[in-house]
Amino acid sequence: MHCSRPPLPPSDNAIVGSNREAALSPRVLVFLHGPGPGGVERIALRLINGWRRDGMDVRLLLGSREGSMQHEMPPGDVTQYLPSWPLIGRRLASLRLLVATARAIDAYRPDILFCAGNVYAIVAVLLKLRLGRRCPLILAKISNDLMRSDMPWIMRPFYRLWLRMQGRAIDHFAALSDPMAQEVAARMGVDHARVHVVPNPVLALADLDGVAPLQSTPLPRRGRHFVAVGRLERQKNYPLMLRAFTAGSGPDDRLTIFGQGRALDGLERLATRLGIAGKLCFAGFSADVRRQLPDHDVLLLSSRYEGQPGVVVEALACGLPIIATRCCVSMAPLLDDGALGTLVDGEDEAAFANAIRAAHSDMQDRPRASAKAASFTIERAVPAYRALFRHMLTQSPRQRHAALATLHSQSPLEAQLS
Repeated sequence: MHCSRPPLPPSDNAIVGSNREAALSPRVLVFLHGPGPGGVERIALRLINGWRRDGMDVRLLLGSREGSMQHEMPPGDVTQYLPSWPLIGRRLASLRLLVATARAIDAYRPDILFCAGNVYAIVAVLLKLRLGRRCPLILAKISNDLMRSDMPWIMRPFYRLWLRMQGRAIDHFAALSDPMAQEVAARMGVDHARVHVVPNPVLALADLDGVAPLQSTPLPRRGRHFVAVGRLERQKNYPLMLRAFTAGSGPDDRLTIFGQGRALDGLERLATRLGIAGKLCFAGFSADVRRQLPDHDVLLLSSRYEGQPGVVVEALACGLPIIATRCCVSMAPLLDDGALGTLVDGEDEAAFANAIRAAHSDMQDRPRASAKAASFTIERAVPAYRALFRHMLTQSPRQRHAALATLHSQSPLEAQLS
């Protein structure tokens, strides 16, 4: 077989065509500290499973085997665990993850590096600084509010500088709502073309068919049963919730909190001081909290900051009324500007208490709530991410330059066949 004419210079269309296969089936590398316990890891594991079912080549690096999301782990040989380091064991988790991810990039040659949430941005930025042009394209999912009004004033200039550093180092950003996309562009100083709104896959379509409560035959009970879900950490601002519940609840009302964390002892002492210890249950971590929700009447959320709380989506799917703080720019559109829940300012204890006092189990617009929850399924998220990966690979000048270099390194016949 021979070529009867000299090869034409590679055009833009040829370069894009040479990347078409990678764009349709990109190699994706994800790095996590472990399988849980937070929502960032849970959503990342769910995405990995969805991407693999869709035929994508996805690898996962885990700093530890330990975590409460073992049931979400992807099957097969896609997961690599990091060994302990001599002397320091599993400490310096981000540094260990940085070193291991750099090595995995050299070995696996991914097209895209997926940064699953704000907490992993430090690893992504350092990888870009260390690897330079050898670093694959980075897509960072914004998992938390960027305002961080809870932050001490002395730290805010450094935080703003850190956001700008992320904007310079990271190629593209996945936001969870239109207001969040606007916030990312403004605070990180990036062009709007690099910020993309994608659904947060809290649910699957099958989840929208309803779920049987754990207690299939409800027992007669007095009072209202409130529920909260989240790690027992400062971010969740449970002291505000407990004080508001003390002021707004009736004598027969109860509050159950699902979650674990370092603040448990302090919260138990606060409940005792407030005189509500007998009305409060710390139920620990639940691997399937959505089955617990229908046993309750109202969801409470008191966080200082969030990205887009998954438990609120789960509560919408279950038809629960919701009382929540304005913990992020995504909350208002998530609750249809108050039509699907009561929003209060983050430190307004009186407003939170008044909302609890007025709450009742039949105050939710269930059809509207179910329709809103349907926007946040894995079936919507996977094709949205696939389209975003394709866009990143076909639009990146760096990828186009790499394709051009590949064409120049080929023989004339190989270039013609590319």
